[in-house]
Amino acid sequence: MRDEFEVWYQPIIDARSQAMAGVEALVRWPRRPAGELLPDEFIPVAETSGLIYSLGQFVLRRACRDLVPYEDLRLSVNISPAQFRDPEFEDKVARVLQETSYPAHRLELEVTESYVLENPERALAAIRNLKSQGMAVALDDFGNGYSSIGYLRRFHFDTIKIDKSLAGLVDSDEQALALVNGTVRIATALGMAVTAEGVENEDQLKLLCQAGCDRLQGYYFSPPRPLEAIVSLRPA
Repeated sequence: MRDEFEVWYQPIIDARSQAMAGVEALVRWPRRPAGELLPDEFIPVAETSGLIYSLGQFVLRRACRDLVPYEDLRLSVNISPAQFRDPEFEDKVARVLQETSYPAHRLELEVTESYVLENPERALAAIRNLKSQGMAVALDDFGNGYSSIGYLRRFHFDTIKIDKSLAGLVDSDEQALALVNGTVRIATALGMAVTAEGVENEDQLKLLCQAGCDRLQGYYFSPPRPLEAIVSLRPA
């Protein structure tokens, strides 16, 4: 099964320097015998069938191996709620880092609001454990659910990733822009960085930079692509 899957990457851009600061690893299934399926189609099936555990480990291990040579790039990896529920999850991540010789301080694990709300005690313990090992933890899809300032304070995330459903509207919706500005102010007060997802044009780029976002991500810079194509975007 793993021979059919690939890990592609989308660049994460430093808002101040406009240089590539890291990449997000994203699984793709281009060699499926019956034809390619999009992640939104096969990830839910993997979660309900239990395959998400092995698939998640495959993505993490492959991405760490891929990024080892690129010391100037940080790696972000999505963690599914099913993986995060695993009581051995933190130990499994630590083993992957040891096997691949990937530095913990260059890894950021992204978790969703839904899981944090579903099992806050387990989430808090896992986040503390991961951070104690040197990894960063990001709250993904912020603004696309029941976002709460209270649990931002409680969980001490390193990064808030503003969902594209909000960040992608800043050039056409004044309320969306106001929410982004407010989120950045709150994150700054709490010592958290902000990554804005879904950047698709120059107007959005300018507004998100003016709002004070630390990092940017979206098709304006590049869609997800194989690693070789992404690293070729960096200056020689």
